[in-house]
Amino acid sequence: MLDEKNEPIDPIQFRFWEAPKGMSLTIGEDAEITIPQIPLPIRTTDLQDSSSPTEKAIGDGLYDYLCRFPYCQHAEDYAKILKQAYPFLISDIGSQLILLDVKQIKPEGLKRKIALLKILNYLDANNFGLLHKIGLAYFDLGLHYAELAQIKFQLKEARSWLEKARRVNANDTSNLNHLGQVCYLNGIYHQARLYWQIAVKQLEDGDSKEELTARLARIEASNVPDQPLTDSLETLAAAIEHINLEEFEDARKILEQLDTVGDLTRELPNPDFYYLLGLCREKCDDETGAFEAFSAAATLDKKHQLAQEALSRILAPK
Repeated sequence: MLDEKNEPIDPIQFRFWEAPKGMSLTIGEDAEITIPQIPLPIRTTDLQDSSSPTEKAIGDGLYDYLCRFPYCQHAEDYAKILKQAYPFLISDIGSQLILLDVKQIKPEGLKRKIALLKILNYLDANNFGLLHKIGLAYFDLGLHYAELAQIKFQLKEARSWLEKARRVNANDTSNLNHLGQVCYLNGIYHQARLYWQIAVKQLEDGDSKEELTARLARIEASNVPDQPLTDSLETLAAAIEHINLEEFEDARKILEQLDTVGDLTRELPNPDFYYLLGLCREKCDDETGAFEAFSAAATLDKKHQLAQEALSRILAPK
């Protein structure tokens, strides 16, 4: 029967359906599971008012809905149904995650990765690897230039999941390092120091230990940004929004102020920052300044295609 009391999060693509009492799903030649009495999301195209959905439609609906809304009501129940009755869909999640790990992930890919990992987490709540990977995905998503407006939310989520991972394995150095990075970006330097001190004690001599030791020395010397880097990143997000609206002079003022202060570009050097600064200068008829910024971008990343194209454009005979 159709559930008229509750609407799915996307009522256009999905409709809720509740199985008749005692209805079951096949899980093997001679095995079945009873469908729980909860609203199940079914794709609208797979559900007709006059008939029950097929077993395939039930699995497809649960899978698609969870991938889009991994925090939905009954999410854990949906995941358990998939594991019992549709194990091939759970296997597909693993295959997708492998592909996402080997690609250069963009924001939409990271969001997909987070959703898939959360589905697996419902089935294995104390799996350190899953918890750690969800935290890392939120961390990477927050620092992507297209997502900077949401950086504080993404880093809050990153810390939450990394802390869950730490409760399972308190001594993993990668997890401790990223917890320290989250705190450092938020200006919580004393907490970053604690995480990094624990990590350093466990690291063998090498580049990673030297890098963390240098970070700890800067904190001890109070050689840290005056304001949290997350504030600067939110300011950068505002500049990017101006660029999207072709308000290049407004964006230029913001970017040049960030460059002058220097905390952001020193702590998080990124060729995209200088490319955007160069673009704004070019649009504001400052070719000399644009060339300087594009050159800085190309120095940080010799394969930065947009910066190389911009340099060629400026150097081309007029």
